[in-house]
Amino acid sequence: MLVKRNYSVPQVSRFYNSLMDSFLNDPFLSESEEPVHWNPRMEVEENQDEFLLNVEAPGLSKKDIDISVKDNVITISGEKKEKVRKKESQYHLNEIRYGRFCRSFQLPNNVDVDKIKGNWNEGILSVEIPKTEVAKPRKIEIT
Repeated sequence: MLVKRNYSVPQVSRFYNSLMDSFLNDPFLSESEEPVHWNPRMEVEENQDEFLLNVEAPGLSKKDIDISVKDNVITISGEKKEKVRKKESQYHLNEIRYGRFCRSFQLPNNVDVDKIKGNWNEGILSVEIPKTEVAKPRKIEIT
């Protein structure tokens, strides 16, 4: 039998905030001196083995993006260069953002920074951040 649970908005908000606080202390932490013109959309996923960051970066190639880790802070940065506009063209709508972006996140202590991997597929950057063996849940056998 499936039990339906009714959660109030404050309960969901507290849960979401505590989950995000455990992984992302300051989602806009940036050490960059350069102006940031836009931020790609992201999602953060967690399972028992890893955290996974998915970054939407359409119009970029993997050569346009840098991933670095310093002092347990992961930084994803890059630049979408503006296309050369024709002088005779007239734009009626322009919602595409160009320029530099930089997103930095404080990593939790239970990750293995030496095993972080980035994968690129059709405009989506996936960053796999594995948890340490100590942090993974395990079943204890009773003898």
